[in-house]
Amino acid sequence: MILDKNFINQYLLFTFLLPFLATLIYSFKDKLVRNWEFYLFLVLLIFSSYFIIFSNNLLLIYIFFEISTLVAWRLVLIKRENIKAGNYLLYFNFAGAVLMLIGILLILVENGVEKINFSAFNLENLYNISLISGILLSFGIFTKSAIIPFYSWLPVVYEVSPVPVIALLCGIAENLGLVIFYKIFIAPLLNVESSFYYFIIILAIFTSIIAGGIAYFEKKLKRILAYSTISQLSLILYGLALKNDYGILGALVLILSHALAKSGLFFRMEAKEAVGVGFGYTLLFLSLSLIGIPPFLGFVGKILIIIGSLKINIFLGMLTIISSLFTLLYTLKFYLILKKEKGENIIANFIVYLFAILLLIFGVIFLIYSFKIL
Repeated sequence: MILDKNFINQYLLFTFLLPFLATLIYSFKDKLVRNWEFYLFLVLLIFSSYFIIFSNNLLLIYIFFEISTLVAWRLVLIKRENIKAGNYLLYFNFAGAVLMLIGILLILVENGVEKINFSAFNLENLYNISLISGILLSFGIFTKSAIIPFYSWLPVVYEVSPVPVIALLCGIAENLGLVIFYKIFIAPLLNVESSFYYFIIILAIFTSIIAGGIAYFEKKLKRILAYSTISQLSLILYGLALKNDYGILGALVLILSHALAKSGLFFRMEAKEAVGVGFGYTLLFLSLSLIGIPPFLGFVGKILIIIGSLKINIFLGMLTIISSLFTLLYTLKFYLILKKEKGENIIANFIVYLFAILLLIFGVIFLIYSFKIL
């Protein structure tokens, strides 16, 4: 079953391995990042992702969540002139992490933990999460995944960072907050106040719509893609917070779709002059998946979230459709700009080809599974 815990853990690791391996291969032809420091933090990022995905201990999750923040900070500083943007990322995420830690400690108090030791942080030993502790813990998640009001660091970082670093951020680092939200608030059978999920739903869907609107009015390519990322991450959080099978499955599908499509779009900026049969279609495939056009993977994720929204009420369903319409508008805008971008890295051509094809293949597979076509 697709929602089986062990399957989801393997699925998330596979999702993160794709941009990791793509960036690793890409770096062989990029002099800017081809150094020991980049490879060290690249490995640390996937290593910390592994522990976040498979751990069921809040303390361990928090520690590796912080390690991933430090890794992202150092990756942004690969270009030493990016100190201001890197520090912006670090300060925002540090503030969110402090509030997250307070939330974790408050959860221990609420569950009557008398002796604080490593096992006290195990999720299976916890039963209740109040509205306040849930929100405090979520602040770290909001910061990492750039949810309003903790989003402003991301456009600044995207604007100055090299393409392989941005690909790692949007393919792995920014999704870690969503993984933690799933592991704490969705997967275990904890008693969480229903008002907490209402709060997340409203915040996430309006973040998605607002960020989509800003992306449409932006003029710089990287800033358009940055606000597009904020919009997509918010939609994933929204799908998880719906807490029904349609919303959760749609969110998990969108994590993979966004990791491939958005990373692929950035690698497209570095690809050489279009060569070979069909290369011109790769940008189109990536964009169509981001918009949510069948049979691409993005369509499966979005239609499942829309159905999950309608299961709750029609108003939420309409808001989800509005968010998707903004995706269409800003994607059409950056498509024309990105079409003119040409780089010199021939390995980027291979990555763009691969990600575009995978979005189509996975889209067909998940369509067949989700709607029982066969």
